[in-house]
Amino acid sequence: MKNNKCKSEIRNLAYRQAGLKSEMNKGFITVGLGLAFVLLLSLPFASSIIIKAQTADAIYENVEDIPQKELALVLGAAAYGDRLSDALQDRVDTAIELYEAEKVSILVMSGAENETKAMRNYAVNQGINKNNIVEDSSGLNTLASITNISELDRSVIIVTQKYHLPRALFIASQMDIDAVGMIADKREYAKIFEFKQRELIATTKAILDIFVFE
Repeated sequence: MKNNKCKSEIRNLAYRQAGLKSEMNKGFITVGLGLAFVLLLSLPFASSIIIKAQTADAIYENVEDIPQKELALVLGAAAYGDRLSDALQDRVDTAIELYEAEKVSILVMSGAENETKAMRNYAVNQGINKNNIVEDSSGLNTLASITNISELDRSVIIVTQKYHLPRALFIASQMDIDAVGMIADKREYAKIFEFKQRELIATTKAILDIFVFE
């Protein structure tokens, strides 16, 4: 009887220990999933902070301060026929200022075909020699635009809005392009909050594309 009782107590103890281990495992899984969720949520913000820190010294606000380079790469944005969106007009106007200040000798208009055509026409109407304008109609996004410019092996001033420059310069640095950035903000933009939200996602994608999926 004593042996049976002892065996029963041992079995009960084993069951309790197994149950405790199961609960602990569930707890570890829950904590692990929670940490993974937090990391996933924080990745866009962490990516943005890292990229901004890495590119800060290469971003300029004043035309007179920026170093001379061979090309100005004007990144595309919305165009409606020959009418440029506010953001795109400011980019082209800034590139024209760089050209007129002899900071660059060639303007590269990069974007979708309708965008590059509108950008070129606008610049020509502002007095820029059409022979000093190059269209890159296969630059359908920032990565494509910078990949295309890297094939020219020239020094570049990237022209776009302030929120966009860190990612553009980060991509350029990963491709060993001699590049600096010129801020093209000339007004307040109605959709700036939306632009910045999209940029957070795009910045995270740039990090993953270059360091994970490359």
